[in-house]
Amino acid sequence: MGNVRSLANKIDELAALTRYQPEYRTSSVLLFTETWLTSLIPDSTVALDNFHLLRADRTENSGKRKGGGLAVFVNIRWCMPRHCTVKMKLCNRDIELLAVGMRPFYLPREFTRVIIIAVYVPPSANADTASETLLSVTSRLQTQHPQALFLISGDFNHAPPSAALPTYTQYVTCPTRDNKTLDLFYANTKEAYTASCLPPLGRADHNILHLLPVYKPVVHRQPVVPRTVKRWTAESEEALRDCFNTTVWTELCDPHGEDINAITDCVTDYINFCCENTVPTRRVRCFTNSKPWVTPDIKALLKEKKRAFKSEDREELRRVQKELRRKIHGPADVLSCLVHLCFLPCDHQLCPIINHLPSFKHLHVPLFSVS
Repeated sequence: MGNVRSLANKIDELAALTRYQPEYRTSSVLLFTETWLTSLIPDSTVALDNFHLLRADRTENSGKRKGGGLAVFVNIRWCMPRHCTVKMKLCNRDIELLAVGMRPFYLPREFTRVIIIAVYVPPSANADTASETLLSVTSRLQTQHPQALFLISGDFNHAPPSAALPTYTQYVTCPTRDNKTLDLFYANTKEAYTASCLPPLGRADHNILHLLPVYKPVVHRQPVVPRTVKRWTAESEEALRDCFNTTVWTELCDPHGEDINAITDCVTDYINFCCENTVPTRRVRCFTNSKPWVTPDIKALLKEKKRAFKSEDREELRRVQKELRRKIHGPADVLSCLVHLCFLPCDHQLCPIINHLPSFKHLHVPLFSVS
């Protein structure tokens, strides 16, 4: 990443770097500010082999006719072009912004996607307005994608957004122009990157920054937690029902008279005692990055899909995949709906929203889980 001060006249050098220099060739993303590109310069003029270009040229809303501009090159060996989408473009007198969402081939399981926000703050911009705009855009995208990895990078000049983004970590520690650090890189996770400087591109006056990932996934940082869970089957439920039917409840409640607290404790302890003696248990390993909707039914379908694949039964594989997709998307949709319900002013809006979920009728979700 870096400020290149005109990209079109440096594209030949950049093409050579992406072909022969491993720092450029193996980079997942190349991000440049002040590209000085206009609508008269087509994408083919600044295209790079094995990289997908997304750009945001300066518009008339900036109050200037030339300069500015942002460009993001995504390595197609890291993320397919059809999995790269422009989330937002913004250009005014105080800030230029390009937000790109990506679904690469591999991500740590705790992240659902990567959202990169390229930023350029002109020297004449209002620092407070630029920071507020960046905070507003970032907050809106985080609300839409709460489990995404957010990377904010660009030339901020006199308006570093550290105060506006207190939960983000800034990773650039080396000077990027003379003895000043104007180009910054923020991420919403700690201990994720190390920064080093590379020579400027062409005759640009900003150094190029090379961010190397050092992030360790949560599954490698935190141990596996063994837990004991109950196996609720039809047989265990029937045995527990028989146990309760043969119980003389008056013998449990009469000794406590009208003391409701004592009766509650006694009945609760008895129910727990019956469950422990009737319902079988098993030991499971809980990983820190496990998703809440990965249920035993989904795990069984995944095993069934493997068996269908090995047997080369295409019809069975198609059927299992369809069922697996329904099982996975159903709980995820319900969880999103329940989070949305927390912000509704009235409880009577519950049923219409749930009825609009196509997979809710196939799920066994108790209504008390809404709380």
